[in-house]
Amino acid sequence: MLTNIPLEEARELLMSNIIALPGRFVLLEAASGRVCYQDTHALHDLPPFLQSAVDGYAVSMDDGADDKQYLLKESLRPGDYPGFSLKPGQAAGVVTGGPVPPGTRAVIPREFTELKEGYVTCLNGVNPGDNLKKPGEDFYAGDMMAKRGTILSPGLIGALAAYGVSQIKVFERPKVAVLSLGREIVPYHQEPAPGQTRDSNGIFLAALARRDGAEVTVAETAGDMEPLQIKCRLEKLLGQADVVLTTGGAASGIYDQALNAIRLTGARPLFWGVRMKPGSHSGAAIINSRLVIALSGNPAACAVGYHLLVTPVLRALQGLNPGLVRLGAVLRNTLLKKGGPRRFVRGHAFWHQNKWQVSFAPGQKSSMLRSLINYNALIDLPAGHPPVEAGQEVSIILLPSCNLGDY
Repeated sequence: MLTNIPLEEARELLMSNIIALPGRFVLLEAASGRVCYQDTHALHDLPPFLQSAVDGYAVSMDDGADDKQYLLKESLRPGDYPGFSLKPGQAAGVVTGGPVPPGTRAVIPREFTELKEGYVTCLNGVNPGDNLKKPGEDFYAGDMMAKRGTILSPGLIGALAAYGVSQIKVFERPKVAVLSLGREIVPYHQEPAPGQTRDSNGIFLAALARRDGAEVTVAETAGDMEPLQIKCRLEKLLGQADVVLTTGGAASGIYDQALNAIRLTGARPLFWGVRMKPGSHSGAAIINSRLVIALSGNPAACAVGYHLLVTPVLRALQGLNPGLVRLGAVLRNTLLKKGGPRRFVRGHAFWHQNKWQVSFAPGQKSSMLRSLINYNALIDLPAGHPPVEAGQEVSIILLPSCNLGDY
Protein backbone atom coordinates (compact mmCIF):
# COMPACT_ATOMS: atom_id res chain seq x y z
CA MET A 1 0.00 0.00 0.00
CA LEU A 2 1.29 3.43 -0.95
CA THR A 3 1.21 6.09 1.74
CA ASN A 4 1.28 9.89 1.72
CA ILE A 5 1.33 10.15 -2.06
CA PRO A 6 0.79 13.13 -4.40
CA LEU A 7 -2.79 13.88 -5.44
CA GLU A 8 -2.12 13.10 -9.11
CA GLU A 9 -0.77 9.66 -8.21
CA ALA A 10 -3.82 8.95 -6.06
CA ARG A 11 -6.10 9.90 -8.95
CA GLU A 12 -4.16 7.72 -11.39
CA LEU A 13 -4.49 4.74 -9.05
CA LEU A 14 -8.24 5.28 -8.85
CA MET A 15 -8.65 5.73 -12.60
CA SER A 16 -6.63 2.58 -13.36
CA ASN A 17 -9.23 0.58 -11.45
CA ILE A 18 -12.31 2.08 -13.11
CA ILE A 19 -14.43 0.30 -15.71
CA ALA A 20 -17.34 2.34 -17.05
CA LEU A 21 -20.74 1.00 -16.07
CA PRO A 22 -23.01 -0.77 -18.56
CA GLY A 23 -25.85 0.93 -20.40
CA ARG A 24 -29.61 0.70 -20.14
CA PHE A 25 -32.58 2.21 -21.92
CA VAL A 26 -34.60 4.89 -20.13
CA LEU A 27 -37.66 6.85 -21.20
CA LEU A 28 -36.78 10.14 -22.84
CA GLU A 29 -38.67 12.15 -20.22
CA ALA A 30 -36.48 10.59 -17.51
CA ALA A 31 -33.19 11.09 -19.38
CA SER A 32 -32.29 14.68 -18.47
CA GLY A 33 -28.80 14.82 -16.98
CA ARG A 34 -28.03 11.21 -17.90
CA VAL A 35 -25.07 10.29 -20.12
CA CYS A 36 -25.44 8.88 -23.66
CA TYR A 37 -24.13 5.34 -23.88
CA GLN A 38 -23.74 5.33 -27.65
CA ASP A 39 -23.43 7.75 -30.55
CA THR A 40 -26.83 9.06 -31.60
CA HIS A 41 -27.51 10.15 -35.19
CA ALA A 42 -30.32 12.02 -36.91
CA LEU A 43 -32.85 9.56 -38.35
CA HIS A 44 -33.86 11.84 -41.21
CA ASP A 45 -33.66 15.44 -42.37
CA LEU A 46 -35.06 17.94 -39.90
CA PRO A 47 -37.21 19.66 -40.91
CA PRO A 48 -38.28 16.88 -43.28
CA PHE A 49 -39.88 19.23 -45.81
CA LEU A 50 -39.72 22.85 -46.95
CA GLN A 51 -41.32 25.02 -44.26
CA SER A 52 -42.36 28.60 -43.76
CA ALA A 53 -40.41 30.49 -41.12
CA VAL A 54 -43.20 33.04 -40.61
CA ASP A 55 -46.95 33.53 -40.88
CA GLY A 56 -47.56 35.01 -44.32
CA TYR A 57 -47.86 34.14 -47.98
CA ALA A 58 -45.87 31.63 -49.98
CA VAL A 59 -45.28 33.04 -53.46
CA SER A 60 -43.90 31.83 -56.76
CA MET A 61 -42.18 33.98 -59.34
CA ASP A 62 -40.10 33.56 -62.49
CA ASP A 63 -36.34 33.95 -62.23
CA GLY A 64 -35.48 37.64 -62.24
CA ALA A 65 -39.10 38.69 -61.81
CA ASP A 66 -39.94 41.51 -59.39
CA ASP A 67 -43.64 40.76 -58.92
CA LYS A 68 -45.68 42.94 -56.59
CA GLN A 69 -49.03 41.19 -56.89
CA TYR A 70 -49.90 37.51 -56.57
CA LEU A 71 -53.16 35.68 -57.07
CA LEU A 72 -54.17 34.02 -53.79
CA LYS A 73 -54.85 30.39 -54.61
CA GLU A 74 -55.60 29.00 -51.13
CA SER A 75 -54.84 29.58 -47.45
CA LEU A 76 -53.42 26.78 -45.31
CA ARG A 77 -54.23 26.40 -41.62
CA PRO A 78 -52.02 24.79 -38.95
CA GLY A 79 -51.88 21.06 -39.65
CA ASP A 80 -52.84 21.38 -43.33
CA TYR A 81 -50.66 19.81 -46.00
CA PRO A 82 -50.80 21.44 -49.45
CA GLY A 83 -52.33 19.28 -52.17
CA PHE A 84 -51.52 21.79 -54.89
CA SER A 85 -48.58 23.59 -56.47
CA LEU A 86 -47.93 27.25 -57.10
CA LYS A 87 -47.24 28.68 -60.52
CA PRO A 88 -45.46 32.00 -61.11
CA GLY A 89 -47.68 34.86 -59.99
CA GLN A 90 -49.59 32.76 -57.46
CA ALA A 91 -49.61 32.82 -53.63
CA ALA A 92 -50.86 30.68 -50.74
CA GLY A 93 -51.44 31.61 -47.13
CA VAL A 94 -49.05 29.68 -44.83
CA VAL A 95 -48.26 29.48 -41.11
CA THR A 96 -45.00 29.39 -39.17
CA GLY A 97 -43.48 25.91 -39.33
CA GLY A 98 -46.07 24.70 -41.79
CA PRO A 99 -45.29 23.10 -45.16
CA VAL A 100 -45.35 25.28 -48.27
CA PRO A 101 -46.70 24.18 -51.64
CA PRO A 102 -44.35 22.92 -54.37
CA GLY A 103 -43.26 25.82 -56.53
CA THR A 104 -42.81 28.20 -53.58
CA ARG A 105 -39.83 30.50 -54.06
CA ALA A 106 -40.23 32.69 -50.95
CA VAL A 107 -42.57 33.62 -48.12
CA ILE A 108 -43.66 37.21 -47.49
CA PRO A 109 -44.48 38.02 -43.84
CA ARG A 110 -48.15 38.86 -43.44
CA GLU A 111 -47.36 42.31 -42.00
CA PHE A 112 -45.61 43.27 -45.25
CA THR A 113 -48.60 42.46 -47.46
CA GLU A 114 -52.01 43.73 -48.34
CA LEU A 115 -54.86 41.41 -49.34
CA LYS A 116 -57.50 42.86 -51.61
CA GLU A 117 -59.96 41.28 -54.02
CA GLY A 118 -58.16 37.94 -54.03
CA TYR A 119 -54.71 39.37 -54.69
CA VAL A 120 -51.74 39.63 -52.32
CA THR A 121 -49.74 42.80 -52.78
CA CYS A 122 -46.13 42.81 -51.54
CA LEU A 123 -45.41 46.11 -49.81
CA ASN A 124 -41.64 45.50 -49.68
CA GLY A 125 -39.21 43.67 -51.91
CA VAL A 126 -38.94 39.88 -51.83
CA ASN A 127 -36.03 37.64 -52.83
CA PRO A 128 -35.97 33.92 -53.62
CA GLY A 129 -35.39 31.92 -50.43
CA ASP A 130 -36.75 34.56 -48.06
CA ASN A 131 -38.34 33.11 -44.90
CA LEU A 132 -38.01 29.49 -45.95
CA LYS A 133 -36.66 26.65 -43.80
CA LYS A 134 -35.06 24.07 -46.05
CA PRO A 135 -35.15 20.31 -45.37
CA GLY A 136 -32.20 19.41 -43.16
CA GLU A 137 -31.68 22.97 -41.93
CA ASP A 138 -31.35 21.64 -38.35
CA PHE A 139 -29.98 18.16 -39.09
CA TYR A 140 -29.40 16.08 -42.19
CA ALA A 141 -30.08 12.36 -42.03
CA GLY A 142 -27.10 10.69 -40.39
CA ASP A 143 -25.75 13.83 -38.69
CA MET A 144 -24.22 13.27 -35.25
CA MET A 145 -26.59 14.57 -32.59
CA ALA A 146 -24.82 13.27 -29.50
CA LYS A 147 -21.59 11.36 -29.02
CA ARG A 148 -21.13 8.63 -26.44
CA GLY A 149 -20.39 10.39 -23.16
CA THR A 150 -22.61 13.42 -23.89
CA ILE A 151 -24.77 14.65 -21.02
CA LEU A 152 -28.38 14.80 -22.15
CA SER A 153 -29.37 18.45 -21.88
CA PRO A 154 -32.99 19.66 -22.10
CA GLY A 155 -32.26 21.02 -25.59
CA LEU A 156 -30.91 17.68 -26.79
CA ILE A 157 -33.91 15.89 -25.32
CA GLY A 158 -36.18 18.27 -27.20
CA ALA A 159 -34.32 17.59 -30.46
CA LEU A 160 -34.62 13.83 -29.94
CA ALA A 161 -38.32 14.22 -29.22
CA ALA A 162 -38.68 15.91 -32.61
CA TYR A 163 -37.63 12.56 -34.11
CA GLY A 164 -40.13 10.61 -32.03
CA VAL A 165 -37.40 9.02 -29.90
CA SER A 166 -39.20 7.60 -26.85
CA GLN A 167 -36.25 5.97 -25.08
CA ILE A 168 -32.48 6.27 -25.19
CA LYS A 169 -29.58 4.17 -23.96
CA VAL A 170 -27.64 5.80 -21.14
CA PHE A 171 -24.91 4.75 -18.73
CA GLU A 172 -26.14 3.23 -15.50
CA ARG A 173 -25.97 5.60 -12.58
CA PRO A 174 -23.16 4.65 -10.19
CA LYS A 175 -24.56 3.43 -6.89
CA VAL A 176 -22.98 5.07 -3.85
CA ALA A 177 -23.28 4.18 -0.18
CA VAL A 178 -22.06 6.42 2.64
CA LEU A 179 -20.97 5.25 6.08
CA SER A 180 -20.01 7.80 8.74
CA LEU A 181 -17.59 6.41 11.31
CA GLY A 182 -17.05 7.49 14.90
CA ARG A 183 -18.65 6.42 18.16
CA GLU A 184 -19.64 10.02 18.83
CA ILE A 185 -21.45 10.48 15.49
CA VAL A 186 -25.25 10.20 15.50
CA PRO A 187 -27.76 10.63 12.63
CA TYR A 188 -28.35 14.30 11.81
CA HIS A 189 -32.05 14.08 12.68
CA GLN A 190 -31.32 12.69 16.15
CA GLU A 191 -30.86 14.79 19.29
CA PRO A 192 -27.21 14.34 20.33
CA ALA A 193 -26.31 13.51 23.91
CA PRO A 194 -23.47 15.43 25.57
CA GLY A 195 -20.24 14.55 23.77
CA GLN A 196 -22.05 13.44 20.60
CA THR A 197 -22.14 15.21 17.20
CA ARG A 198 -24.79 15.18 14.50
CA ASP A 199 -23.65 13.63 11.22
CA SER A 200 -23.55 16.46 8.68
CA ASN A 201 -20.92 14.77 6.49
CA GLY A 202 -23.10 11.83 5.49
CA ILE A 203 -25.97 13.85 4.08
CA PHE A 204 -23.50 16.33 2.56
CA LEU A 205 -21.67 13.53 0.69
CA ALA A 206 -24.98 12.03 -0.41
CA ALA A 207 -26.05 15.38 -1.85
CA LEU A 208 -22.73 15.80 -3.68
CA ALA A 209 -22.93 12.27 -5.09
CA ARG A 210 -26.47 12.83 -6.38
CA ARG A 211 -25.33 16.09 -7.98
CA ASP A 212 -22.61 14.10 -9.74
CA GLY A 213 -25.16 11.70 -11.21
CA ALA A 214 -25.00 8.90 -8.64
CA GLU A 215 -27.82 6.96 -7.05
CA VAL A 216 -27.30 6.96 -3.28
CA THR A 217 -28.40 3.63 -1.82
CA VAL A 218 -27.88 4.54 1.83
CA ALA A 219 -26.22 7.15 4.05
CA GLU A 220 -25.89 5.98 7.63
CA THR A 221 -23.74 6.10 10.76
CA ALA A 222 -21.75 3.26 12.33
CA GLY A 223 -22.17 4.69 15.83
CA ASP A 224 -20.75 2.40 18.52
CA MET A 225 -20.30 -0.64 16.26
CA GLU A 226 -17.31 -2.82 17.02
CA PRO A 227 -14.66 -3.41 14.29
CA LEU A 228 -16.16 -6.73 13.17
CA GLN A 229 -19.62 -5.15 13.01
CA ILE A 230 -18.25 -2.31 10.87
CA LYS A 231 -16.56 -4.90 8.64
CA CYS A 232 -19.89 -6.73 8.18
CA ARG A 233 -21.66 -3.44 7.47
CA LEU A 234 -19.07 -2.49 4.86
CA GLU A 235 -19.46 -5.89 3.19
CA LYS A 236 -23.21 -5.36 2.99
CA LEU A 237 -22.76 -1.89 1.50
CA LEU A 238 -20.23 -3.21 -1.03
CA GLY A 239 -22.87 -5.70 -2.14
CA GLN A 240 -25.27 -2.92 -3.08
CA ALA A 241 -23.01 -0.10 -4.30
CA ASP A 242 -20.28 0.52 -6.85
CA VAL A 243 -18.55 2.98 -4.54
CA VAL A 244 -18.65 3.07 -0.74
CA LEU A 245 -17.63 6.33 0.92
CA THR A 246 -16.56 6.41 4.54
CA THR A 247 -16.05 9.61 6.45
CA GLY A 248 -14.17 9.84 9.71
CA GLY A 249 -11.65 7.52 11.27
CA ALA A 250 -9.22 7.83 8.36
CA ALA A 251 -6.23 9.09 10.36
CA SER A 252 -3.85 6.85 12.34
CA GLY A 253 -5.02 7.58 15.85
CA ILE A 254 -5.91 4.93 18.40
CA TYR A 255 -9.64 5.36 17.76
CA ASP A 256 -9.48 5.61 13.96
CA GLN A 257 -11.22 2.58 12.45
CA ALA A 258 -11.45 3.08 8.71
CA LEU A 259 -8.30 1.34 7.44
CA ASN A 260 -8.62 -1.64 9.77
CA ALA A 261 -12.31 -2.16 8.95
CA ILE A 262 -11.62 -1.93 5.21
CA ARG A 263 -8.79 -4.47 5.47
CA LEU A 264 -11.05 -6.87 7.36
CA THR A 265 -13.36 -7.01 4.32
CA GLY A 266 -10.49 -8.32 2.20
CA ALA A 267 -10.31 -5.15 0.16
CA ARG A 268 -6.87 -4.27 -1.20
CA PRO A 269 -5.73 -0.79 -0.12
CA LEU A 270 -4.55 1.32 -3.06
CA PHE A 271 -3.19 4.23 -1.03
CA TRP A 272 -3.57 5.86 2.36
CA GLY A 273 -2.74 9.52 2.85
CA VAL A 274 -2.48 12.24 0.19
CA ARG A 275 -0.02 15.13 0.27
CA MET A 276 -2.53 17.98 0.47
CA LYS A 277 -4.44 20.04 3.00
CA PRO A 278 -7.17 19.74 3.85
CA GLY A 279 -7.97 16.14 2.98
CA SER A 280 -4.61 14.54 3.72
CA HIS A 281 -6.36 11.76 5.66
CA SER A 282 -7.89 10.18 2.57
CA GLY A 283 -7.45 6.67 1.26
CA ALA A 284 -8.89 4.08 -1.08
CA ALA A 285 -9.19 0.33 -1.48
CA ILE A 286 -10.72 -2.07 -4.02
CA ILE A 287 -12.49 -5.40 -3.81
CA ASN A 288 -14.23 -7.20 -6.68
CA SER A 289 -14.08 -4.01 -8.80
CA ARG A 290 -15.90 -2.09 -6.03
CA LEU A 291 -14.14 0.94 -4.58
CA VAL A 292 -14.03 2.10 -0.98
CA ILE A 293 -12.89 5.71 -0.62
CA ALA A 294 -12.17 6.89 2.90
CA LEU A 295 -12.48 10.61 3.60
CA SER A 296 -11.67 12.74 6.60
CA GLY A 297 -14.26 13.39 9.29
CA ASN A 298 -13.50 17.11 9.30
CA PRO A 299 -16.18 18.72 7.08
CA ALA A 300 -13.93 20.89 4.88
CA ALA A 301 -11.34 18.11 4.52
CA CYS A 302 -14.14 15.69 3.65
CA ALA A 303 -15.39 18.09 0.96
CA VAL A 304 -11.98 18.64 -0.63
CA GLY A 305 -11.26 14.90 -0.64
CA TYR A 306 -14.62 14.29 -2.29
CA HIS A 307 -14.10 16.84 -5.08
CA LEU A 308 -10.58 15.75 -5.91
CA LEU A 309 -10.96 11.98 -5.56
CA VAL A 310 -14.62 10.94 -5.69
CA THR A 311 -16.03 13.22 -8.41
CA PRO A 312 -13.52 11.94 -11.02
CA VAL A 313 -14.46 8.35 -10.13
CA LEU A 314 -18.20 8.96 -10.50
CA ARG A 315 -17.66 10.74 -13.81
CA ALA A 316 -15.48 7.94 -15.18
CA LEU A 317 -18.05 5.32 -14.18
CA GLN A 318 -20.62 7.21 -16.29
CA GLY A 319 -18.35 7.46 -19.33
CA LEU A 320 -17.52 11.13 -18.73
CA ASN A 321 -14.11 12.77 -18.87
CA PRO A 322 -12.84 12.61 -15.27
CA GLY A 323 -10.55 15.61 -15.71
CA LEU A 324 -10.91 18.66 -13.50
CA VAL A 325 -11.79 22.05 -15.01
CA ARG A 326 -8.77 24.22 -14.22
CA LEU A 327 -8.66 27.99 -14.84
CA GLY A 328 -6.54 31.00 -14.01
CA ALA A 329 -8.31 33.58 -11.85
CA VAL A 330 -7.44 36.83 -10.12
CA LEU A 331 -7.68 36.67 -6.33
CA ARG A 332 -9.97 39.36 -4.88
CA ASN A 333 -8.76 39.22 -1.27
CA THR A 334 -5.48 38.51 0.52
CA LEU A 335 -4.63 35.08 1.92
CA LEU A 336 -2.00 35.39 4.63
CA LYS A 337 -1.53 31.65 5.18
CA LYS A 338 1.81 30.50 3.83
CA GLY A 339 4.06 27.47 3.51
CA GLY A 340 3.22 23.88 4.34
CA PRO A 341 1.92 21.22 1.94
CA ARG A 342 -0.11 21.82 -1.17
CA ARG A 343 -3.29 23.55 -0.09
CA PHE A 344 -6.80 23.72 -1.55
CA VAL A 345 -8.72 26.78 -0.40
CA ARG A 346 -12.49 26.94 -0.84
CA GLY A 347 -13.53 29.98 -2.84
CA HIS A 348 -16.25 31.64 -4.87
CA ALA A 349 -15.37 32.17 -8.54
CA PHE A 350 -17.15 34.47 -10.98
CA TRP A 351 -16.66 36.07 -14.40
CA HIS A 352 -16.22 39.83 -14.11
CA GLN A 353 -14.58 42.47 -16.31
CA ASN A 354 -13.69 39.86 -18.95
CA LYS A 355 -11.77 37.59 -16.60
CA TRP A 356 -12.27 34.97 -13.95
CA GLN A 357 -11.99 36.27 -10.40
CA VAL A 358 -12.13 34.40 -7.12
CA SER A 359 -12.56 35.25 -3.44
CA PHE A 360 -11.61 32.77 -0.75
CA ALA A 361 -14.44 31.98 1.62
CA PRO A 362 -14.35 32.64 5.37
CA GLY A 363 -13.98 29.68 7.71
CA GLN A 364 -11.09 27.79 6.11
CA LYS A 365 -10.26 25.49 9.04
CA SER A 366 -10.71 21.80 8.21
CA SER A 367 -13.24 21.46 11.01
CA MET A 368 -15.44 24.36 9.87
CA LEU A 369 -18.62 24.21 7.80
CA ARG A 370 -18.85 27.92 6.99
CA SER A 371 -16.71 27.85 3.83
CA LEU A 372 -18.89 25.09 2.34
CA ILE A 373 -22.08 27.13 2.14
CA ASN A 374 -21.33 29.19 -0.96
CA TYR A 375 -18.16 27.85 -2.62
CA ASN A 376 -17.86 26.80 -6.23
CA ALA A 377 -14.09 26.52 -6.68
CA LEU A 378 -10.94 25.24 -5.08
CA ILE A 379 -7.91 27.55 -5.14
CA ASP A 380 -4.86 25.31 -5.73
CA LEU A 381 -1.83 26.67 -3.86
CA PRO A 382 1.48 24.78 -4.31
CA ALA A 383 3.50 23.44 -1.38
CA GLY A 384 5.57 26.10 0.34
CA HIS A 385 3.61 28.98 -1.17
CA PRO A 386 4.08 32.51 0.22
CA PRO A 387 1.11 34.65 1.29
CA VAL A 388 -1.13 35.39 -1.72
CA GLU A 389 -2.04 39.03 -2.26
CA ALA A 390 -5.22 40.44 -3.78
CA GLY A 391 -4.68 40.98 -7.49
CA GLN A 392 -2.43 37.94 -7.96
CA GLU A 393 -3.41 35.24 -10.45
CA VAL A 394 -4.04 31.82 -8.93
CA SER A 395 -4.96 28.43 -10.32
CA ILE A 396 -8.51 27.35 -9.52
CA ILE A 397 -10.53 24.18 -10.04
CA LEU A 398 -14.08 25.05 -11.04
CA LEU A 399 -16.41 22.54 -9.46
CA PRO A 400 -19.09 20.74 -11.52
CA SER A 401 -22.63 22.08 -11.44
CA CYS A 402 -21.26 24.99 -9.46
CA ASN A 403 -23.20 28.05 -8.40
CA LEU A 404 -21.71 31.10 -10.08
CA GLY A 405 -24.10 33.35 -8.17
CA ASP A 406 -23.54 37.01 -7.38
CA TYR A 407 -20.18 38.43 -6.38
